Amino acid sequence: MLFAIREVSEMTGVNSVTLRAWQRRYGLLKPQRTEKGHRLYTQADIEKIRLILSWLEKGVAISKVRPLLEGQVSDASGQEKGSDGIAPILGALSDCRREKLEQLLSQLMKEYPLPMFVEKVVVPVDTQVNDPANPLRAIQQALWQSTLIEQCASLVAKTRKRSSRKAMLLSFEPAQDGITHYIWLTALSLSNEGYSVTLLGNLPFNSKLHGLEAAVSQQAFESVVVIGESKLPPAILKQLARVDSECQCPVSLKGSIAAIHADWVQQLKGA
Repeated sequence: MLFAIREVSEMTGVNSVTLRAWQRRYGLLKPQRTEKGHRLYTQADIEKIRLILSWLEKGVAISKVRPLLEGQVSDASGQEKGSDGIAPILGALSDCRREKLEQLLSQLMKEYPLPMFVEKVVVPVDTQVNDPANPLRAIQQALWQSTLIEQCASLVAKTRKRSSRKAMLLSFEPAQDGITHYIWLTALSLSNEGYSVTLLGNLPFNSKLHGLEAAVSQQAFESVVVIGESKLPPAILKQLARVDSECQCPVSLKGSIAAIHADWVQQLKGA
């Protein structure tokens, strides 16, 4: 049985851009082709993708996976670790080299599934940059976050042009709280799921979002996602519940608010 690249992405969690990068740059996959040139993958290919993911989870850099797959190396000991990939990023940040940083992020975001990119790259870089002992903290924070946001926004925009499924991402977090790049990473995650994402950030906490229900209905949004770290006011929760029920558009919470409002989420699911 053969599978199209979209099916393989859904089965493995690896988006099509990354699958193509693994094939073109590293020769890790050799899919068959239809007469029109579309890639087709076998069950063996899918198992290989899952094996690649297992090596990446162990910290092996994508550039070092092929010898493991081909049996040239029996284990990952001594192999280059994926986390070492943050050293060039930290170097680019120290030198304030934006173009180099853009190049590194573009490559890494193609080669690694998004959750792994966040775990292996974004979180460690955040930790280093935000260290109170870092004398260049303010400059590096600004450069790191703005560059990462631009990369995410560019990828989200590309998906928006070719996807008919719509999702709305809402955030009530102040822009200066330093989590805006995580909001954009969430937008990219939705984009990778095939949604055309409309992001509304820095929304006011203490006022009703006039026109939200109408916008959701008129634009036929299929999903509304709210991301944040701070407790939402009851008025906003009531409005989101109406969007879920009256507009028949599922609402979900991401970030700390998912745990903060766990009871509300359960009530929403049980409604």
